[in-house]
Amino acid sequence: MPKSAKRVLKNSFFQTFGAFGISGLNFLLTVAYARILGPESYGSLVTSQAQVLVWSLLVDLGLSNALIGALTAASGERSELSRQGFRARDMVARVLWLRCLGATLGAFFICAASFAKHDFLSESFFQDIAFVPHLYAIALQQTAAAFASYRQRQGLSVAVTLFGVFLTVVLTIFLAYQKSSLSILLLSQSWGGIFSAAVIFIYFFYQTAKRKRLGKSRRKEKTKKGEWRSEAWGALARDAWPYAITIAVMVLWQRLDQIAVSHILGLESGGQYALAVRLVAIPILVATSVSFAIFPDLQRVGIDAPEKVNLILSVTSKLIYRYGILFGGVIAVAAGLLISPLVPKFKPALEILPFFIPGIWGYWLQSIFINSLFGLREYKIAIRVHIYSLFIYVACLCTLPFVMGIYGVVLSFNVFCLSMSFFGYLAAKKANILSPTFRFFGSFSENEKQFLNNLAFWKATK
Repeated sequence: MPKSAKRVLKNSFFQTFGAFGISGLNFLLTVAYARILGPESYGSLVTSQAQVLVWSLLVDLGLSNALIGALTAASGERSELSRQGFRARDMVARVLWLRCLGATLGAFFICAASFAKHDFLSESFFQDIAFVPHLYAIALQQTAAAFASYRQRQGLSVAVTLFGVFLTVVLTIFLAYQKSSLSILLLSQSWGGIFSAAVIFIYFFYQTAKRKRLGKSRRKEKTKKGEWRSEAWGALARDAWPYAITIAVMVLWQRLDQIAVSHILGLESGGQYALAVRLVAIPILVATSVSFAIFPDLQRVGIDAPEKVNLILSVTSKLIYRYGILFGGVIAVAAGLLISPLVPKFKPALEILPFFIPGIWGYWLQSIFINSLFGLREYKIAIRVHIYSLFIYVACLCTLPFVMGIYGVVLSFNVFCLSMSFFGYLAAKKANILSPTFRFFGSFSENEKQFLNNLAFWKATK
């Protein structure tokens, strides 16, 4: 089996394992919140979270993908001379600086909005701003995780992130049982990300210092300026801008529904919807983690052997189209059945859970289309897919809840995911990533069968 395919599988395994671990820990936190707080208080808490997290679009800015893309392009240079000006820490420092600036801008807007709505230093004011440190946690953790992904240390990143989430969940559940205020609970959820980022950065700092001490550094001389140092901002910008737009769209999709249901239908309905959508996030997170795991390799394949992207997309899209809806449904329903006896006050949340299944399937399908488009750097086409889908989503979210209540919000969720799949499929066709004769239910070609056989053989020999 090709080395790159083995690396993709290994990294996907780490990310998927981590996704399930994080989902499991957040599942425990969700159950504890639901049991202790009840629908209305829980709805108030998650709405405060959503109103902060919507500003994470100023923190992400597409910089995780841009950092990986810039570092991959730089390390791909074969001449030693061209490498002399490149230092990974320069790129990482720039990304971290930009993200902290975005977090500060977001914090300013959040504080200003809270001050306009509530009395200064009131409990409501503190509740609105208590989750702000999480923006800085995101800035640190995402930068550290992207650098670890580039260095092929997904295992380290996943393990440290899991431990950070574990510490956060334990602390928050303890405080919840102590009847702490919602502001304290929100504040306690920020420190796990800061901890995990610190551990990852310390690890790589130690490794760099060790290589220098042993004389194994790749750099032959200490240059202060060079090709990549002087062009660092340009290298980041070239890959960041499309991801900044598309990730902003995804952030709005993830947060506007919670804000809409709480403000249109009330905090109790907001709490019911929040529990349901957090259970739905379990299969969604799997697709997100796998996509992030394979992204560095898709970037490399897109440069070195773009024809392989066609093969990967064709095989995975057929499998997801045929079996994804069943797999997604099983995960969502199983989560609902497991949590049902634990949160009797949230019966409406469990009743709407099956209606999310088409959206889960659509999200899985679109994730492979979008990753393939980005792997071949078809940025403009990918952006159009996101913009079209967001326009349809906002139109649904502004109308359907008034007509259909909470089911209107669920339908809006599904419409966005299915729109992303539909437009993503058309975009893949337009970019010639999918062949003109491709059919979801078509039989597997000989190359596709060989690809699947290689995967099966690799699994059997491990």
